[in-house]
Amino acid sequence: MGVRAAAESDGTIAVVAEQGIPERRAGWTPPPLGELVGQADVVLVGGPSPARLARTVRLLTSEAQRLPTLEAQPVRQRAGPARVLVASGDGSTAAVVSVIRSGAMGYVMKSVSARTLLRSVHLLAEGGAAFGAGVAEGLRGGLGLLPQLPSRLAFPTLTERERDILELLALGWENKRIARRLVLAEKTVRNHITGLFRKLEVPDRNAAMMRARAAGIGVEQKAAEV
Repeated sequence: MGVRAAAESDGTIAVVAEQGIPERRAGWTPPPLGELVGQADVVLVGGPSPARLARTVRLLTSEAQRLPTLEAQPVRQRAGPARVLVASGDGSTAAVVSVIRSGAMGYVMKSVSARTLLRSVHLLAEGGAAFGAGVAEGLRGGLGLLPQLPSRLAFPTLTERERDILELLALGWENKRIARRLVLAEKTVRNHITGLFRKLEVPDRNAAMMRARAAGIGVEQKAAEV
């Protein structure tokens, strides 16, 4: 109720769907995830434990990436899949790391002011990331635990499998080697790479490699191999 009131006071944010803890009554089923994320630019998630938050974020980001980007809306044009913002009472490094690894693009404490929360929503809607006071320090301390963070922040629309393949592409691996490493058919790898080129807006393998390395992906692994 408080979040809805804050959003309505903003004047530029519309709450398009809500979902609480599923009610335990016969015949009641929660709405499909598609209904919750299909029309949203930002999904705000709260929860009692980091493990549950991480599972929820994974489900939401997977659903957001699966849904087709809507070409037009009555009010605005969508730039891409919905992005997940977490509001939690746990600002520990472990909690922050777990939800970011799961795909969240923002993390704030539940105690933040309405103004800070709405500013975070706007940042994510515009394609950015948001980490509130009390979270940034923990995040900085846990950067060594986040090998996937560069690809998530730089390329948030990629799926887990596409991220895996991009990291190996950045190391200069050929399709056959990637297929063996990920236990995939070479044709499947080629299909994923075609999708990567489209999402990264690059014409070929070398351009994809350069974009990945510019974002810090594969750089440390390459140095270690050498």
